[in-house]
Amino acid sequence: MTGALRASAGRLCAALAAGALAASLSGLAAPLHAQTPTAQPRAPLIFVPGLMGSRLCRDNPDRPGEPLLVWGSAAALRHFPTIRLPRDAAPDGIKPCGLLREIVFLGPLRQEVYGPVIRHLESIGYREGQDLFLFDYDWRRGAFDNARALDAFIRATAGDRQVDILAHSMGGLIARVYTVKYGGGRVARLLSAGTPFQGAAKVYQTVEKGWGPLNAAMGGLAGFRRTMLSFPSIFELMPRYEGCCDAGAQPFAPARADTWTALGWEGVEPAAMPDLAVTAARIRDLGEIIAGPLPAGIEDVLLVGVDQRTTQRVSFQTAGKTTAIQTQTSWAGDGTVLRDSAVLPRTALHPTSFAIHERILHDPQIQDFLKVALTKTVAAAVDGVPVRPRGSVLSAGGEATELVGIVVEPADPVYRTGDTGIVRVHVRLGTTARLLPQTIRLTQIMPDGHEIAIPLTPDPAASEPGNAFEQSLRGSFAAGAVPGTGMLRTVVAIAQGAPRVVEEPVLVIAR
Repeated sequence: MTGALRASAGRLCAALAAGALAASLSGLAAPLHAQTPTAQPRAPLIFVPGLMGSRLCRDNPDRPGEPLLVWGSAAALRHFPTIRLPRDAAPDGIKPCGLLREIVFLGPLRQEVYGPVIRHLESIGYREGQDLFLFDYDWRRGAFDNARALDAFIRATAGDRQVDILAHSMGGLIARVYTVKYGGGRVARLLSAGTPFQGAAKVYQTVEKGWGPLNAAMGGLAGFRRTMLSFPSIFELMPRYEGCCDAGAQPFAPARADTWTALGWEGVEPAAMPDLAVTAARIRDLGEIIAGPLPAGIEDVLLVGVDQRTTQRVSFQTAGKTTAIQTQTSWAGDGTVLRDSAVLPRTALHPTSFAIHERILHDPQIQDFLKVALTKTVAAAVDGVPVRPRGSVLSAGGEATELVGIVVEPADPVYRTGDTGIVRVHVRLGTTARLLPQTIRLTQIMPDGHEIAIPLTPDPAASEPGNAFEQSLRGSFAAGAVPGTGMLRTVVAIAQGAPRVVEEPVLVIAR
């Protein structure tokens, strides 16, 4: 869950939220390892992106014959209310029209999405259109509809050849359904990165709050909810693991209309949702496929992000006519998908502590794994590609303690020129030792490249209650007078190792 927009467009990738959904539209990529093409890939590779990771188009009424982009750029956000899916999911003239490699905002404002991983695949010998095929799809629709589309796509591009599949987020659900229902004997290797097999609690947070300042461009928060909840895919990405979510004394039941109406949220209209009985049946079928085995002979591996602050549980709390979500977080996830949702029994996995959900395929360690897995075997990658150690830092008392994870979290995804922003840095250590604020160096890199130091002060109220291993700090920054894409960069000195660097893009638009 692609699951695709987190840092670039209000973390549209929330999660799956693209970003959070988000998934699927992400921020700037981590630097790529230098790659020299050596061994050639042995089978065509099909790349399946996450939620919101494909552009959507329809016919342009003002220019017949010319497609109108309705999803995939900042300018297309105003079309978001028009992509609401009919309740019967009938064809509505909207079709996928290419992989989302980058988001172009205004002139030079760009955010990387899937461009970096495609360049990496090309660097190890793949050639788009020859043995690398990019599957764009209508991510509004569910895994079963898109698995059928993937089957037709593979037949049209790879013919009778056996294929490998690399899938991200929601794409992993689609690829797994395809492999079980259509791909027996066709799939050699299935590599799934950050796939929410049991859903992601962050989806509910996105439905509650939308994408912040970008809501106004998409019909307001009510319009955002109305459109988002018309997509069967969103329901398939809602969490299903035990203890994920409650509404008072009862579990939250997303396939029941009265559960939604009880929230009292503007724009949440069961009549505009997909048929919830049909949706519930498809989710059950999806669960059975996830719980079952793949056809024999397929190399199956999961690329999993860990040590990122991730929403684990949501509670719908109603006071009078107002319902708000309270959350509980865990560091056992990738920022969107919990580790336990992203792993499967008896399936090989390769973890990384250094990448969030949206950027997991940009991580150099994961890219090293892909190179070996795709040019040799999955087993060779599992055995031969090391997991980077977390590293240790010195506590306030001078003792070494493991740095489990660190997260840079701006209060808002997008700022206007002249704004003052708040940023929090959350740190998870291996002990309950305290860090001095000056142990962490936070800087703001402005769109023109110059850097400004941001002082940090302890902010214990921002930490997860009851988690003595977590500590939080707070700083403020000026968005500046010039629109552009800046960066918040955190550097932590690691004992006997390279510093731990965490970056979070900051988009500044004209007021």
